Amino acid sequence: MPYQGVTTPSQGVTAPIQGIPTETKARTVRVIPGVDLVLGTVTLVLNGGLHRFRHPEPRLIAQALAQAVRPSRWCESSRTLTVTVAALGCSAGLERHFTFGEEGPA
Repeated sequence: MPYQGVTTPSQGVTAPIQGIPTETKARTVRVIPGVDLVLGTVTLVLNGGLHRFRHPEPRLIAQALAQAVRPSRWCESSRTLTVTVAALGCSAGLERHFTFGEEGPA
């Protein structure tokens, strides 16, 4: 029988499990969004400047912000606003994700 090498991992060394992708989280920042229900825009202060984004359902964002139980988070790479709202039977709340297209009018 040919030599197989060490077949059991040494203590303290863990091998990655095949088939389970490693999770990479995009960087998010906490924000306080301002929603304009008339224009359908959401305003965020990012990197010291105001940025406005259009959304087809600004009322849904306003309703989620009214029920928020944690600070809202913004992910620049996916242009997603995450609002954690109160949810029955879920003590940590339920995350609602709102994805925006291109930046709206200034």
